[in-house]
Amino acid sequence: MEFRFEEVPGKELSITENSELTLTYCYSESVTHPYFHPVYAPNGQVLTNGTEDKHLPGLCFSIGSVKDKSGKPILLQRKTTNLEWETSEEYVNFVSVTNFKANSHEIIKTCKTTVLPRQDNLQIIDINLNWHISSNFLIFDNVRLGYNAAEMEHRKTADSNGRIGEMEVNEKESEWGTLCGILGNTAVGLAILPHPDNGETHFLAEDAYLGYLCALSQPFTLDTRTTRTLKYRVIIYVGDLFTTDISEYYQDYIKCDGDTQ
Repeated sequence: MEFRFEEVPGKELSITENSELTLTYCYSESVTHPYFHPVYAPNGQVLTNGTEDKHLPGLCFSIGSVKDKSGKPILLQRKTTNLEWETSEEYVNFVSVTNFKANSHEIIKTCKTTVLPRQDNLQIIDINLNWHISSNFLIFDNVRLGYNAAEMEHRKTADSNGRIGEMEVNEKESEWGTLCGILGNTAVGLAILPHPDNGETHFLAEDAYLGYLCALSQPFTLDTRTTRTLKYRVIIYVGDLFTTDISEYYQDYIKCDGDTQ
C-alpha cells in the first residue's frame, strides 16, 4: 500500500492510496468546523454532500452549543487549525488541532484520524477527539458527528437494534447507525460506530429527503483540570443493510479499544 498526502496550505488536505483518493479534510478559515469531503467509497463513488444546507457539510464533527457556568450561551470563533501527519504501509495518521475562542474562553479540539488500507468492499476510518479548555467552566450540548450524504436513490437508515427508517431510528439510543442507498447503480453506505466509552449515544437520521446521519453525544462539562475524549469508527461499505454486517465490525472495533494506532 502507498499512502500520500496532498495539501493546499490553509485550505485542505487530501489522502490518496495507490494514487486513488480516499478523502479530503477541509479546514479553510471560511468554515466554522473542519470537515471531510469528498469521502470516497471503495468503488470510487463520492458519498458525501459538500454543501451546507440545514446540516453541516461532508462528514463533520460539530462542537454543538456551549454555555458558561450560569447557562449563558457562548459564541465561539475558530481561530487556528494546525495539521501534522505520518504514513506507513499499514495506516495513515493525521492530527488536527483547532482552537476556538470567545472573550476569556478558549477551547482546544485535537482530532486524530487514522485511515486503514482499503479493502475490496470496505474502508475504515477511526476518528478520536480530545477536548480541553484553558480557562473557566463550560457546558457542552448537542455535540455530534454527522454525515451529510450525497444524493442517492432508495436511501434507508438503520441502527444496531434492528430499527429501519428515520421514523424508527430518530432520537433512539443505539450502539451504531448507518445510512445506505443506491449510487451509480451500486448499493453503498456509511456507518458511524461510537465507542462505548463515549457514553450513551442517540442517532438522528433523514432518509426520505436530504440523506443525513448523526451520532449525538450526551451533554458534558469541562474545566481546566479535565479532558473529554470521544472515539468513533466510520465504516464505508459497498453493499446494503442485508449484505453488510455492521454489528460484526462494531465488535471488532470495541475489541481494539477504539485506538487503532
